[in-house]
Amino acid sequence: MIRPATDADLDGLVASSAGLFAEDAGTRDPLRNPDWPKVHGRKTFADNLKNPNMLVLVADVGGTVVGHLTAGFYPVSDMWLAPRADLISFYIQSAHRGAGLGTQLAESFATWAKERGATQLRVTAYTTNEAAIRFYQRLGFTPLEITLASEL
Repeated sequence: MIRPATDADLDGLVASSAGLFAEDAGTRDPLRNPDWPKVHGRKTFADNLKNPNMLVLVADVGGTVVGHLTAGFYPVSDMWLAPRADLISFYIQSAHRGAGLGTQLAESFATWAKERGATQLRVTAYTTNEAAIRFYQRLGFTPLEITLASEL
């Protein structure tokens, strides 16, 4: 079941975020702190739950959080000519992949963004995370920009 997260889900959200960092950012980006979710995740998720421009969803299987999605809505500004929504954090435990939970989370995100007037959805993925890139492309996302890094 996909549903909005509540304060009762904070431990599950932190665990899900820790799974994401361990599998993705923590192995693909040497500058990412793999312990960030354990140290800062609870407060960040709690703050996001209170923010009307943030979406926090959980994938709940039998009362256990097995995945999450966090997104933000950003209205028109001096820099941005149209409102957009960014998918910020997204994870499904490997044992629950392939059951449609990720697609359901992404569709819920798109509906939420459209209801707020977003004209574009955005997401970033590490270039080496080919499975994530294929998943997002199946949902209609196309490459827009690339971030280049250089070690000093």
